[in-house]
Amino acid sequence: MKRALFPLPVYILPQGYTRLRIFEPRYLHMVKVAMKEQSGFVLCHGDKASDTAVSREGVFVEIVDFSQDNGGQLLIDVYAKHRVVITDVTVDEMNLKHGWCHTIDEPLWELDSGNFAYHERLADLLRDLFVVNAELNDLYKKKNYADPIWVAARWLELLPLTLTQKQKIQSCQTYQAVAGVLFEVFDEQE
Repeated sequence: MKRALFPLPVYILPQGYTRLRIFEPRYLHMVKVAMKEQSGFVLCHGDKASDTAVSREGVFVEIVDFSQDNGGQLLIDVYAKHRVVITDVTVDEMNLKHGWCHTIDEPLWELDSGNFAYHERLADLLRDLFVVNAELNDLYKKKNYADPIWVAARWLELLPLTLTQKQKIQSCQTYQAVAGVLFEVFDEQE
């Protein structure tokens, strides 16, 4: 399906939420169309090495709430539904990019049954973070601390790592490998 593309340095994975400030006319138009058609759009990263200037993958998001900041700019809360592969990128008259987006059906990481190394600790730390951060807690309408994949994905979104570091961790094949790296990050902080 053809979708509007919003290249931003925002890292979000399926079942994640984020708040976006919308001020450019082309993206205000994109949001207007998405709200009217209840269609969503794709968040992706810019990629200067690509001839389309956008990453090959993105995340399809739906708008779940909106408001204004103190300066009157539009704020939207979006929920990440699923990852997509982006092809055939075009640019319209407003300089808004669109691409054909195909859903990636594979899970983020393989989960070896019964081997949830570090899950309880990572889940407890994430729960504590949500308790002390009311804005983050309010943003995440649905929480699933029992799901190791959900917990690891939220940590990847929230930790102050570079995009390259996050992409390297995301490229791990298994939850156990991701959890091991995350646990090392926390051990370094103690």
